[in-house]
Amino acid sequence: MDEKMVTKVNSRCYRFSNVDFEPESRSLYWQDSTVSTLTYEECRLLEMLCYHAGEVLSARILYASTSLPDSSFSQHQNSLCSLLAKSYRHGEKILPLDVVGDHGYRVALPQKTYQRQAEVIPNPSEPDPLDIHIDEPVQELKTQRNVVPIITGTLLSVLSAAAAIIYLM
Repeated sequence: MDEKMVTKVNSRCYRFSNVDFEPESRSLYWQDSTVSTLTYEECRLLEMLCYHAGEVLSARILYASTSLPDSSFSQHQNSLCSLLAKSYRHGEKILPLDVVGDHGYRVALPQKTYQRQAEVIPNPSEPDPLDIHIDEPVQELKTQRNVVPIITGTLLSVLSAAAAIIYLM
């Protein structure tokens, strides 16, 4: 007896006053229900800063901890600048990401860190409300098919009458 087992994983989420950050989807979920997608590098940086929320991390530490092997320090700095720009919404700073003098970067403590519930995956062995049941009467399907020729015939008659009126004008 071989049964497939599915493991549900809830994704980690950091909630700030007007935005949620979900690293798994690389997304910022704004209070107005819009979503901003982060690049892979931006997501890694923000995740690291959220993990160390409240602490100041230098650009060098962030670079060493989050950068891909083939990226340069200037690319890393560009990602930091881009992430800082995405912390604003309609000209207002929403994501509490700050530059702390020459020392580095800091994200304020989130209001809440939680596991976002994964969508429930339906069990294929249980019937879905939209499934068609085989034991339903076949007559219902025939009745629905008979309506199409009636609608088509009526539509053709209306179109023919309209064409005749236009022709006579």
